[in-house]
Amino acid sequence: MRWLIIYLLLIAVIWLFVTNTVWRRGLLAFSTIVFGVFMLIFTLTQRDIEADIKTADRFSEVRKQESVTFGAVKSTDIAIGKTSLTNPSRTVFDSAGRERVEADLFKWQLRTLLTNRSTEFTVTSLTLQVTLYSCPVFYDVVQADIDPGKLNANCTVIGTRTVGFDPIQLKPAGNYQGEQIVTFPNQPEPRNPRYWIKVQTVTAKLGD
Repeated sequence: MRWLIIYLLLIAVIWLFVTNTVWRRGLLAFSTIVFGVFMLIFTLTQRDIEADIKTADRFSEVRKQESVTFGAVKSTDIAIGKTSLTNPSRTVFDSAGRERVEADLFKWQLRTLLTNRSTEFTVTSLTLQVTLYSCPVFYDVVQADIDPGKLNANCTVIGTRTVGFDPIQLKPAGNYQGEQIVTFPNQPEPRNPRYWIKVQTVTAKLGD
């Protein structure tokens, strides 16, 4: 019965379309409007889908880049080679106005050789944590033989400072000679000083 009603309605629509001009024009206008609305909705939907896809792709690319920048090279991938932390000279005048040169005990010249152990990524920046110690006069361990555990047990920390090298281009398996003047806030006068340096943070990029 349902199909019969549909069939009869279809015949009526076709008959009116053929014989009635007003009906025919109205039906064509209605069909045009419906088609236009459908195309508008379809176009807007496609734009939203494309925008969502582009946003997702862009977010994925940013996440991928961040994982390379901040995670590709670890602090353990940077080797610290020959290093020195010395007091630069300064000129002073005594009470008689005589000039003399002496070490500036509150300013330090840091020189360090850094090696990138990664064979794939270029280091673009890094920070070092420099810790300064004041040791008893009997502490005679040379800097090259310092053990951080024994250093903490025998000496007193008198300053800690983060030193940054940014930007740099430390290529895979390459070396970088870092040099910088360092000061330690509220540092007392050092006695028999020693120091310890470790890599704190590293950023990198792929290739050269």
